[in-house]
Amino acid sequence: MTLEQIVDKFKKYPKAMTNGAGNLSKRWGCSREDVYKARKIVREGPKDEELRKKLPKVLIFDIETSPSISYTFGRFKYNIAYNQVEQEPMMLTWSAKWLYSTEVMSDKLTSEEVIIANDYRIVKSLWDLMDEADIVVAHFGDRFDVPMLNTRAILNGLPPYNTVRSIDTKKVASKTFKFPSNKLDALAKYFGIPGKIDTEFQLWIDCIKGMKGALEEMEIYNIQDVEVLEEVYLKLRPYIKSHPNVAVYMDTDKRVCSACGSDNLTQTDKYQYTNTGKFRIYRCECGAESRGRRTDFDKTKTLLTSVPR
Repeated sequence: MTLEQIVDKFKKYPKAMTNGAGNLSKRWGCSREDVYKARKIVREGPKDEELRKKLPKVLIFDIETSPSISYTFGRFKYNIAYNQVEQEPMMLTWSAKWLYSTEVMSDKLTSEEVIIANDYRIVKSLWDLMDEADIVVAHFGDRFDVPMLNTRAILNGLPPYNTVRSIDTKKVASKTFKFPSNKLDALAKYFGIPGKIDTEFQLWIDCIKGMKGALEEMEIYNIQDVEVLEEVYLKLRPYIKSHPNVAVYMDTDKRVCSACGSDNLTQTDKYQYTNTGKFRIYRCECGAESRGRRTDFDKTKTLLTSVPR
């Protein structure tokens, strides 16, 4: 089966998007690599150029920070007082890309900026992208990347950026699935996606010494993380029940997928039921399910609901 035929299969049977690549390759007589390529083609949003222009701006991003430098009298169960800290964490590098874009953006400190512990310039350059975004995606982002950026922003005298919706792929993985590990590199390996670049803590030590080569290596490591993150996010997206409804951002009369914005939807015979109505379920080519905006319940029928107590 050719790549084009696999793409057509996914469009005809959207639910197959969530099946394992190994099983599909055996069933369809193709390679696992072609299954991954076909999935990526199908997931890349609406094919209608006008619809693509109306999509919200989704920023995939990741940051790398320096460790704290402090003085201690031991290594186990020590509370480190404020006056024992020589240097707090600062941002060393960041990397980001707009969803579906081929360009990966990044920035890093210079050796001189590391020595004087001044990360204002690169915090501001990432702040500008966050201010432009509608939705941001990061792994462990709600607990680390977003709060860390906010911390460095306020300490550098920057105001809050525009409000964005956040998707934390680690939170999605741990809440929805039961993987042995929810680390980004582990998820990538489970999904057959090329993983992160191997590195060791020595790289962070060399970076805080201001070694130019180390900072360049950290930037490359950071860029790879973002490319992996985008693939993992697209794999998880059909399962994200709390995903921001992208249709709200799009000024269109077409019925579009709430996860990716595509108008290539298949009507199913299933409904989602609430206390006051039932809503038709649609399956998108990306694998996600969306429900109709209007209830199919006949409002002329008598409907009783329980009284809150």
